[in-house]
Amino acid sequence: MTNTDDHSPRGIPDDRPSGDQPQGPIAFRLEQLRPWGIAAYEAAGMSALDATTVVDNQLWSDLRGVDTHGFQRVSWYINWFRDGSTDPEAQLNIVQETPAVVVADGNHGLGQLVITRFMDRLIEVASQSGMVAGVIRNSNDWGCGANYPYRAAQAGFVCFGTTTSVPNLAPFGSRRKLFGNNPIVWTFPRRDDPPIVLDMAMTPVALGKVLRARSEGTEIPEAWGFLDREGNPTVDPDVAMKGIVPAIGGYKGIGMITASNVLAGILSGSAHSGDVAVGHRGQFFLLMDPGIFRDRDEYYDDIEDMVGQIRAAGEEDALPGQQVYLPGEIEQQTMDRRTLDGVVSYPGSVVRALRKIGDEVGVSFQCDPVT
Repeated sequence: MTNTDDHSPRGIPDDRPSGDQPQGPIAFRLEQLRPWGIAAYEAAGMSALDATTVVDNQLWSDLRGVDTHGFQRVSWYINWFRDGSTDPEAQLNIVQETPAVVVADGNHGLGQLVITRFMDRLIEVASQSGMVAGVIRNSNDWGCGANYPYRAAQAGFVCFGTTTSVPNLAPFGSRRKLFGNNPIVWTFPRRDDPPIVLDMAMTPVALGKVLRARSEGTEIPEAWGFLDREGNPTVDPDVAMKGIVPAIGGYKGIGMITASNVLAGILSGSAHSGDVAVGHRGQFFLLMDPGIFRDRDEYYDDIEDMVGQIRAAGEEDALPGQQVYLPGEIEQQTMDRRTLDGVVSYPGSVVRALRKIGDEVGVSFQCDPVT
C-alpha cells in the first residue's frame, strides 16, 4: 500500500510490523538471493538481462552495509510496476550527446537499470574527451547512490553525482514538504586501492533508516533531530516521516538540497521541487579524468600523501576512544567482509516483505537462513 496522506512520502509503502514478522536479523547466502531476485523481477515483467542488472546493484548496496537501499526495496519496485508509475520494460534513451555533455531519458524505468546503463555511456564518452557532464530525466530511485560514481572511479575518473527525490523536506522555516533528501556522492580514484567515497544524505541519517524503524516497530533516537508537525521532538518514526524532517546544517543543508534540485531536476528537464514523484526523478553526474588537469601519476602520489596524513592523524593524535577513517572506508570494509563470506543479513520486516512479494509474483522466497 502506498501512502496518500499529504504529509507522507510519495510511493513509499506504509509498512508496519505484523504478527507473521520473523525475528531478525536473518542471514542468507548471496548464491541463493541473487537468482531469487532475478526470477522475481522477471515474473514482474522485466527481461532476464535487466533484472540481473537491478539485482546486482541492489545486492551491492546490501554488501556495502547500506541495506536500507538494497533488497528492502524489491517489494517497493514491483509494486511500482503494478500501479503503473514505473515501466518494467523501459530502456534508456540518449536524447543528446556531445563530447562534453550527455542528456538521457529513463522513460520511467527502474533507476538501478537506466542509471547503470547511463553511467556506462558516460564512462565511454569521458574516456574519449576527458570530462563529461550528464543528466537523465524521467528516472527513478537510484538506491545506493554510491554505486554509479564508484563505477566511474574504478574506471579512473573523479565523479560527482546527485539526484532528486520525492518531497520530504521543507524550506527552512516552513512545514511544507517541497524538496527531496537529494543525496550527493563524490568519488576519487586511487592507484591501487578502492576509491575514496563520500556518499551522504542531506539529513542526519538516510530516511531509509527511519522507514526501517517504522517497519520494525522501533523508536528512532531523539538525537536524529526529527520533529512533529508542530515542531516538537519525536522518536516515533511514523510521526517523524509526516513531520518536519531536519536537513544537515539547517538552512545550509536546505541550500545544498536546492542546488541538487536545480542540477538533477531543472537542468535535466525532469520533475523538480514539489512535483517529483516515482518515475519522475532526475540525476546529474560529472566525470573528470585527473590526467586532463595534471600528470596522472602525480595525482595518485598526492592522493596517497593525503591518505598518509589522515592515517597519521588517526594513529598519532586521535581523540580518546575514536578511530579515524577515510570517507566510505567503513562501508568498503563491510563490503569486503561480506563478499568474502558470501552472506548478508536482513531484519524481520525485510524478510517478511520478500516472502510476501515472492508469493504474490509466484516466485516463493525459499532462501535458506544461515545459522
